[in-house]
Amino acid sequence: MNIGRLVGALVPVYFVLALGYFAGKRNAFDIDQAAGLSKLALSFALPAFVFVSMTDMPKELLLQQGRLVLALILSHAGLFLIAWFALEFVKSLHGTPAIIYALMLSTNGTPVFGPAVLRPILGATSAETVGLMALAINLTVPPAVILLEMDAAKNQQAATGPSQPSTIRTGFNAGLKSPLLWAPILGIAVALAGVHLPAVVAGCFHLIGSATSGVAVFTLGLVMAAHPVRLSLGIFEGTLARITVQSAVLFGLLRFLHVISPFARESLVCCSFPLAPAVPLFAARYKSSEAESASMLLFSTLALAVTVPAMLWLSR
Repeated sequence: MNIGRLVGALVPVYFVLALGYFAGKRNAFDIDQAAGLSKLALSFALPAFVFVSMTDMPKELLLQQGRLVLALILSHAGLFLIAWFALEFVKSLHGTPAIIYALMLSTNGTPVFGPAVLRPILGATSAETVGLMALAINLTVPPAVILLEMDAAKNQQAATGPSQPSTIRTGFNAGLKSPLLWAPILGIAVALAGVHLPAVVAGCFHLIGSATSGVAVFTLGLVMAAHPVRLSLGIFEGTLARITVQSAVLFGLLRFLHVISPFARESLVCCSFPLAPAVPLFAARYKSSEAESASMLLFSTLALAVTVPAMLWLSR
C-alpha cells in the first residue's frame, strides 16, 4: 500500500469537507442552497461521470461482471430487507427507525467519496466500480421509500391505507426517476452495443462529471453542519456496523459466488465508506433518527482514514 498516495487521496476530501462544514456553520449557504448543490452533484454531475465511465469499459470485461453485479445487489438490496426485518423485532427501533437504520447498513457514500478517494489509490478501474455501486445503491432506495411511505401513512391514519397502489407508486417513481439508476444502465448498454462516443460528446460528459467530487463532498459538510452531533454507545455501534457489516457480507458473497473481477477489491473498499448522505435527508423528511444519522455520518466519514487503509490491506 502506498501511504503517500493514500494521504494524497484523503487530505483533499477532509479539506473540502471541513470547508463545507464551516461554510454551513457560518450560514454562508441556506437549506435550499445546500439542497441545490446536492441535486447538482447527485442528479447531474455524478450521472454524467458514471455514464461516460461505463461507456469506456471494454465489452469483454463488462460481460464478465454478472456474478459481481449479483453480489452487489444482494449486499445492498438484500442486506436492506434482511436488516429491516431483523430490526423490526427491536422494540425501540420498530417502524420508521428500523427502515432508517437498515438503510444505513445497506447503502454507502460511494457516489460522494468514490471518485475522490478511489481513483488516486486504485487507478482507472475505480470509475467503473462507482457506476456498478451506484446501480446497486439505487436499486435499494425504492423499497426503502415504499416502506417509509407506508409507515408514514399508517402513523398519520391517512384515508388511503398503506397497501394502496399510490404508496407503492410513490416509492417506485422515486427510484425509477433517479439518474443514478439510469446512467450506469445506459452506459452499460452503449458499451455492450460496441458504440464509441465521439470525443466531443465524451468531453461534454467529462466536463460536468468533473464537478462531482468537490461539490458532493462540500455539500456533505453543509449537511453535517445543519445537525447537532451526539455521541453515545448506540451511535458508536451504528457507525461500526456501517463500516464493517456490508463489507463482510460482500466478502462472503464474493467467495461464495467465486467472483474474480478487477472491480472486486474496489467494491469492498466502497462498502466500508460512510453511510449514504441521503440517509440523514430521509431521516429529516420522516422525522426519525435525525441527530443519530447525522452523527453517524460525521463519525463514519472521519473513520475513512482508518477504514480505507484497513480494507485495502485486508483485500490485498
